[in-house]
Amino acid sequence: MKSLLKPNVIIRLFTKLTDGGLCYGRADETDQQMLIRVGIQFVALFLIIILFDELLDVVLEILHFVFELMHLLFEVIEGFIEEILEHTLNTAHHESEIFIISTILILLVFGLYQLYKIWPRLYRSWRRNSRAVWLRYTRRQSFYWRTLPIGRKWKLITAYGIGLFCLLFWIFL
Repeated sequence: MKSLLKPNVIIRLFTKLTDGGLCYGRADETDQQMLIRVGIQFVALFLIIILFDELLDVVLEILHFVFELMHLLFEVIEGFIEEILEHTLNTAHHESEIFIISTILILLVFGLYQLYKIWPRLYRSWRRNSRAVWLRYTRRQSFYWRTLPIGRKWKLITAYGIGLFCLLFWIFL
């Protein structure tokens, strides 16, 4: 881990990425491109704040649609299995439904038990991966900030300051 913190390793890695065409995107941007990028970020934030209720409605409608499709799929599969049971085992409608519900409950309890057994490992993995992503992000941002010339730093601070002022002015006015 310490070998990644050495500046020459970071510079070589960054050079490899930019030479291979996989540039991070901000290393060689002009001042105008930087200002446009910051402006787009604030416009997106502004739209998210304005359209939050509508975005929430859209997400909930999509979830409702997905659950409806899952319910329809479940009903089709249940009807298919019910018909097979009624014709092969010569059972009544009620008996077939009891058999299907009992099977589904057994599978559900088994699945919940398996989830209970695997949950600690999933949680540790998620926590480790999220921390790694966060550290990679902060290192990348720190490296980007350290490589910026002082003039670009002032322009970036000014652009974010003006954007934040306009956003707060709009919110509290």
